Amino acid sequence: MSADDSSLSNLAKKVIHQDTRVLIDRLLLERVPLAGIARAAQVSDRWLQTYVNDKYATVPCYM
Repeated sequence: MSADDSSLSNLAKKVIHQDTRVLIDRLLLERVPLAGIARAAQVSDRWLQTYVNDKYATVPCYM
């Protein structure tokens, strides 16, 4: 196995449990910085940014 093969195996998709999502939602309401949320919830910055973007897209414009 080459070095490239081992680094690709580390990119396996990780399922984020509902409990973690609830925690992230509460931390977002408290206006905790995204970097802090990512560290506390042990999720990647990229996953968290995508999650926040998806949540933002569902908020009605009149709010």
